[in-house]
Amino acid sequence: MAWLRLYITTEGQSERKFADDVLRPHLAAFSIDVRSRVVLTNRKLGKRGGILDFEKIHGDLHRLMREDRHQEARFTTMVDLYALPPEFPGWAEARNKTGPKERVEALEAALQSNMGDSRFLPYIQLHEFEALLYCDLTQLQQRIADSERAFAALTQEVRGMQPEEINEGATTAPSKRIINHVPIYDRLKVRVGAPAAAAIGLPRLRAKCPHFDEWVSRLERLAAAVSS
Repeated sequence: MAWLRLYITTEGQSERKFADDVLRPHLAAFSIDVRSRVVLTNRKLGKRGGILDFEKIHGDLHRLMREDRHQEARFTTMVDLYALPPEFPGWAEARNKTGPKERVEALEAALQSNMGDSRFLPYIQLHEFEALLYCDLTQLQQRIADSERAFAALTQEVRGMQPEEINEGATTAPSKRIINHVPIYDRLKVRVGAPAAAAIGLPRLRAKCPHFDEWVSRLERLAAAVSS
């Protein structure tokens, strides 16, 4: 089976570490070479991370695709629905959708059309990377000292909610809820977030996060599609 190069453009360092530590070894079994990178948001300063406006990620992705025009190259994203800029393609249509999964699917379809390259498979996380951590908050709690009571309160707060359903409000988004109960998380995101997600394990993440699972399944099928 021919190997593919899969470039994953992430919104920040937490997502990149997750791609390196969790997705790369998993997808290697499917003959896929994961190459992660953080979105370039300021070429002059070499600044990476965050999506300040759509033109920055659009330009960054197009430059990457021009650099590797080979058929064995594939491209995807791992960016948050939360705080996505309103000039993002498909924004108006997505706002009219009832459920968050329908909204994010409309945005992904619009982004794929906008990029105009069949090698591109967009992924937008419902609603943030931190949603994955809600699959088992004890893994995060174990990595932050003296946080047992705080995480117990957070667990009670989101009881009955699926991880991808935790909404995108300024105070109720997945990361904002964690920071509200455990303020130090704001400074520890990269250090503890991706390791906690890795410890939860890909099978459990996929079982509890259907949209995330669909993305991983699409990535798994990439190499087979090229070989057929």
